[in-house]
Amino acid sequence: MSIYDSKSLFCLLKKNCPKEWSNYTKHQFLVSLANNTLPLKAFKKYLIQDYFFLIKFIKILALGCVKSQNNNDLMRCIDFIFAIKNELKLHVLYCKKWKISQKTLLKTPELIETKKYTNYVMAVGNKGDILDLFTALSPCIIGYGEIGYELKKKKLHKNSYNSWIDTYASKEYQDVAKENILYLDSLFSKIKNKKNKLKKLKKIFKKATELESDFWSMSLKD
Repeated sequence: MSIYDSKSLFCLLKKNCPKEWSNYTKHQFLVSLANNTLPLKAFKKYLIQDYFFLIKFIKILALGCVKSQNNNDLMRCIDFIFAIKNELKLHVLYCKKWKISQKTLLKTPELIETKKYTNYVMAVGNKGDILDLFTALSPCIIGYGEIGYELKKKKLHKNSYNSWIDTYASKEYQDVAKENILYLDSLFSKIKNKKNKLKKLKKIFKKATELESDFWSMSLKD
């Protein structure tokens, strides 16, 4: 049994929306990426929009600092910000390998599908607490770990996109996913009225998953 099939809040939330989760984690974008038939144009489009997401991610984590109720949560968000700052630099270098210049990253407009997901997470965070915020982020943070874990099983020997698969299948990223699964459980354990909270979290998670799926679909559009 993997961490993605454990008895955790994350697994409970994804089992609540099996169709949406399958549409996201088994999207045609990922199927094509795994079998090396994904058009290069689509992958580049994804990489460029992911640059915008990483920038917004830092802002979302800054909101997490505001929503933190204790020093542990605050320090965790701060550490996460520094990690994404470093990831942003690595992303720019990775884009260069695919012949996407920083100038292109800066001049390309942010697409509506990118805005919808990040705006949704910000709205959830502004209205709710830090658990709501990280629940909205979990299809991305933890979902990418599950996607990398599953794609590694199907990885072709000669695949142009193996470097992307290896990133999210790596021990480093699997540790990030596991840590966030445990963090959600820790936050949820402190909730008094778990029944009402769980109902809210299920709605947040389902909507965030749908928006993440739209992010893949955006990359496939002409």
